[in-house]
Amino acid sequence: MLRFRKNQLAASVSTLLLGCWLPSNSFAAEQLQEEESAKIGIEVIEVSYGYGSVKKQDLTGAVSTVDLEDLVDQPSGNIMQNLQGRVPGLQITTNGSPDSTATVRIRGQGLGPLGNNDPLYVIDGVPTKSGMHELNSHDIADIQVLRDAAAASIFGARSGNGVIIITTKKGNEGLDFNFSVNQSQDAYSYDLNPLNTKQRGQVVWQAAVNDGSDPNAASPLYSYDWNGDYNNPQLNSVILPTYTDPQQVQRPADTNWFDEVTRTAKVTDLNFSVSGGSENASIYSSLGYFNSEGVVDGSEFERISFRVNSDYQLTDKLKIGENFTVTNQESNLINARAGEILGLAIEQQSIVPVYNEVGGWGGPVPGVTDRDNPVRIIEMNRDNVSRFNKLMGNIFVEYEAIEDLTLKSSIGLDYGQYYFRNYTRAFQAGSLNYGDQLSVTENWNSSFSWTNTAEYKLDLNENHFTFLLGTEQIDYEYEGSVGFGSGFASDDRDYAHLSQATGDVRVEGDGDKWSLNSYFARMDYNFDDRYLAGLTIRRDGSSRFGSNNSYGNFPAISAGWVISNESFYDIEFLSTLKLRASWGKTGNQEIPTDATYTTYLSRYATQSLFTDRQDEGTAYDIGGANGGTLPSGFVKAQTGNDDLKWETSTQTNIGLDFGMRYETIYGSIDWFEKTTEDILTLTNPLATLGEGAQQWVNGGTIENSGFEFLIGYADYLTFDSLDGDIDVDISFNISSAKNKVVSLPGDVVNSFGGNGVDKTIVGHSINSIYGYVADGLFQNQDEIDAHAAQSGAGLGRVRWKDLDGNGVIDENDQSFFTDTDPDFMYGLNMNFKYKNWDFNMFWQGVQGGEIRNSWLGFTDFTSLNIGSNYGDRVLDAWSVNNTDSNVPALTLIDNNGEGRQSSLFWEDGSYLKLRNLSIGYTPDEQWLNQYGISSARIYLQGSNLLTITPSGTLSQDPETPNGNFPIPKRITLGVNLSF
Repeated sequence: MLRFRKNQLAASVSTLLLGCWLPSNSFAAEQLQEEESAKIGIEVIEVSYGYGSVKKQDLTGAVSTVDLEDLVDQPSGNIMQNLQGRVPGLQITTNGSPDSTATVRIRGQGLGPLGNNDPLYVIDGVPTKSGMHELNSHDIADIQVLRDAAAASIFGARSGNGVIIITTKKGNEGLDFNFSVNQSQDAYSYDLNPLNTKQRGQVVWQAAVNDGSDPNAASPLYSYDWNGDYNNPQLNSVILPTYTDPQQVQRPADTNWFDEVTRTAKVTDLNFSVSGGSENASIYSSLGYFNSEGVVDGSEFERISFRVNSDYQLTDKLKIGENFTVTNQESNLINARAGEILGLAIEQQSIVPVYNEVGGWGGPVPGVTDRDNPVRIIEMNRDNVSRFNKLMGNIFVEYEAIEDLTLKSSIGLDYGQYYFRNYTRAFQAGSLNYGDQLSVTENWNSSFSWTNTAEYKLDLNENHFTFLLGTEQIDYEYEGSVGFGSGFASDDRDYAHLSQATGDVRVEGDGDKWSLNSYFARMDYNFDDRYLAGLTIRRDGSSRFGSNNSYGNFPAISAGWVISNESFYDIEFLSTLKLRASWGKTGNQEIPTDATYTTYLSRYATQSLFTDRQDEGTAYDIGGANGGTLPSGFVKAQTGNDDLKWETSTQTNIGLDFGMRYETIYGSIDWFEKTTEDILTLTNPLATLGEGAQQWVNGGTIENSGFEFLIGYADYLTFDSLDGDIDVDISFNISSAKNKVVSLPGDVVNSFGGNGVDKTIVGHSINSIYGYVADGLFQNQDEIDAHAAQSGAGLGRVRWKDLDGNGVIDENDQSFFTDTDPDFMYGLNMNFKYKNWDFNMFWQGVQGGEIRNSWLGFTDFTSLNIGSNYGDRVLDAWSVNNTDSNVPALTLIDNNGEGRQSSLFWEDGSYLKLRNLSIGYTPDEQWLNQYGISSARIYLQGSNLLTITPSGTLSQDPETPNGNFPIPKRITLGVNLSF
């Protein structure tokens, strides 16, 4: 028997409900004040947000709060990786690299390749565009996602793509020590199945026979014993040469390249923190260590982080505090080249050995594409390690000038320093022969912010006002340099410094500097907890724009109606009902500092791709010395644009929040429409316009629209057969976002597919794909005769659709045939607690949108990459005896243009993943106290254990297709202890 425990539920679930159905855009939940609401009988939480504070139930914007308890079991170098599918309207794309920086999109990728798509992050009040892999996830207390303009417009010029607010932990009264450790193992395997040496030889033989050519002339790698009958061919054996290279140092091999470059990897996550406080002071400090290997051999990322947050109440009216973190992280070059390494493991032929007969590297020979040895890339880059140091935080002072008037001033710093010495030793691998090269890169960047606010709260009977005024100054500076050298007497890395280089020594450098000056104001209004309103205005001035357009205004207005608080409302089942609406503008200034200027660069000498002479530089032998250092001129790099102005997004949002059955069921629905105008983008002009015609422009308009839905169920359930309650919390969210190009200038339109006249991307998604449309394979001569005239048509060849109906397949038979936008995204989270045990299962999925399966060129074709390996799908290629196959007939000549951009390479990007499956146990406190432990929990967790794709999908993981670092399966064992 199942029963609802209503009285117990009201107190325990109220906080959860307010965080879910009452939207919040908490800037930093520094103070939580609880008070009883006489009207509805549940707690009301006051939080600070957007430089000020307001009650959660008074908020009218579209905001999501992340429940961090659902993420504690998931080790990650980047907290954003663990948010996939948990927040409606939040699209996150990542990969399996140990140092992966997640790509985050709020309400779809509306601008696509046109402009900046990244959200603004605000960490303890400090704005940044940096990746979240620089932050220790154990330090995070709260994450808020501001999705609409009403919530985000207070951040003005940098909030056009939404805002993510992160608040780190603060001290609590008393003294607590916490230690957590988890250890993970990662594993991954491809199902592309490259051919072994004998199989590839057989496939080449079959392709040559199909072409009617001599198989023994098809490749220098093989000779064949066969019957010579093209009508009834029979292969007796594949004969390999003794040596495959002219130098006779490389024997035929049967290398499994994938096994050579992959491994079972481990991840270690350690964290120690101390939290304490008294009536007037609090402190939180932590030390974290994160070390992650990748499934690609040699890849590794290491981070050491230290944080200290503290505040002190000097007097009844004066409070000071600070939040600071310091990180040191190291990452080797294999992380960045892992996709290339895995690609080579598929593409490189198995006949190539890892090492040759004299101990050198195996490599390409005649008959093999000139691709590198992936094991060599790994071994020669293990010690090419970059180092990045980050210092981020702020100091603040708060003063209560009079009752309900709070003045606050905060100075923030976001500083990063990067160093990378990349040394490539001279090597020879087969026909590849390269000399040594050294590059040393150093740069630093600093963002300094100064924010001042005044917040006043006014209560007049049932009318409650909150007024906020503020200013903000942000100054950014960057400087970097890189030095090059080659020709070292020793290949010892300790010797290879720039001073020891004997050739190609040069130094380059650059810098950047910009500032943002802002003024903002906001008013929030609440009448009798029934009628809500908010007004926001921000005025930003950026040094990136010319004097005519340096300032932009970003207003917003929102309103809310708590219908369930009306006296006439009497729907017992629907206990909470709130309607929200908002309109506002946000901006974007993400362009280079020199975007408005015509610039000239000195390019002393650049190597042409087509000659061994230095013919593209600006150096000139004006003195006729025929040697020595030459004087250098300048080349025009870009054309300035004095009329460049702000990119502006105007967004409308309508939302509904609800609670049912004593708030055991809760949820929200949001619909939005967003128009982005004057998009800041760089043109790609025709060469006929001359040197330096490239220009930053306001490139058109894009419309976005979509919906977001969240529903949850939270209750304590009692079963007669169980000795105790089961705490259940289940939530499901789904969202969709579509975009359409409304207008684009000619220079930008021509950067996309189409003919630039009647077929352009205008009217389509910015992520649309243009090309030919494949229509199966020709099965017989009658089909060929009945089809439009197609050069290269033949039995088993790809048939192209005659889109214009003129009876000829040509360049006019191209169209925008698909796009990469998902139809919708969704997530299902289930939490159960019973006595000392807890269980979590989380599913995340994407429906619709297409991905390009570039591996098809290797797995399905023998003519597109003649010297590469092939996948085992070619063993089932079309033939007159195998007409059910969708793999084209084997051939060594691409007469049909089957490698062209077409629908053939695109497939459904849908997937459903079991993102998290974990079980935890919390021992009894009475038992723990015997050992001086106040609380503990041990858990076993699995990530990405199952991926479900539609029938016919060839990509193993649509989330990371082709040459990306694959996302592995992960098993984690961890323990948390508090003292």
